Amino acid sequence: MRLLIGLAFITIIFCQQQHKFNPEFLNLISTGTGLGTARDAIQAVLQLLEDLKNANEELDRKADKAFQEYEGGVLNDCAAFTGIMKENNESLQKNSEDLEAVDDKISQTTDYLNWNEKRRKSNDMKLEDLAEQRCEANSLFIDALRDYREALNVLEWVNGDLQLKEQNAFLQKEETQEYTSKLSLYTNMIDHKEVFSQVEVSQEDQATQVVSEIVGKVQGLISKIQEHIKTLEEQEITSANDFVDYRRNLLNEQVLLKQEYDSRLKFLNSLEDDKELAQDVVSQCEKILGNTQRILQQTQNAYNQQKAKYVMEKQKRHEENQIIIEITMLYHQKIAQAEEFLQKKGV
Repeated sequence: MRLLIGLAFITIIFCQQQHKFNPEFLNLISTGTGLGTARDAIQAVLQLLEDLKNANEELDRKADKAFQEYEGGVLNDCAAFTGIMKENNESLQKNSEDLEAVDDKISQTTDYLNWNEKRRKSNDMKLEDLAEQRCEANSLFIDALRDYREALNVLEWVNGDLQLKEQNAFLQKEETQEYTSKLSLYTNMIDHKEVFSQVEVSQEDQATQVVSEIVGKVQGLISKIQEHIKTLEEQEITSANDFVDYRRNLLNEQVLLKQEYDSRLKFLNSLEDDKELAQDVVSQCEKILGNTQRILQQTQNAYNQQKAKYVMEKQKRHEENQIIIEITMLYHQKIAQAEEFLQKKGV
């Protein structure tokens, strides 16, 4: 406003056309009585312009100082918030990694529990199948043992009967057929044809065979049958021991699996609690980081607005001072021209 008053005053004093002056202004500075007053008025205008210029410069200095202090504080705040953001981000990253590690442990533990359940079910089925297989194998063993013992009994009967007849050098055909008939029931174990293969038919159609030779063969068969029975029994004992060992191992494994399952299940429950806690921590870290980012952004926005205002006002004062300088120069130029004009006229 003060600058506009000065400009209006200058416009009134000076003529609008180049090299022409306001008559009242010329009269004012040419008369002796008004010279002092005119110079005082001119000096007042120049002082007013100088005051305006100095006032703007003083405002500039104060504004520069205030903005520098403000800017220093803002930069410190931004640096502090940036440091806090870095710490929060590192904390968020670490807690996120911890959460991921907990998720991995949960996944691994769940996979193990599923495998453990399948393994125990499989072992249960194996135990059931094993019991059935063992029952069937035992039944086959008993059947086979019974057959071999029956065959042994028949051979022992044949052997005893032959020994009673050993005093006779020959056997009748009917006797041989009786032995063959009894032994034929066990052809899968006894080759009865081999026993009586040396029987010869005479003209009287009687089988002749040395009894002692037959007895030797029968006793050989008895030894084979006894050896078979012994082998069967040993195999059965070995199979039974293997069954017991295998079953015991499966049962022991079931116990260990169940213990480990319960332990891992308890561990999984604790992991679920850890996960919930880790999720809360991550959520808090994200919230704190978001708040810090928002505050930093608000601070930066406020700084940008304040800086823009500072620059705009500084530029405005600079433009005003440029106008004042130009007006002052014009003022001095017009006064000099007016004085020169009056001197030429001899005033």
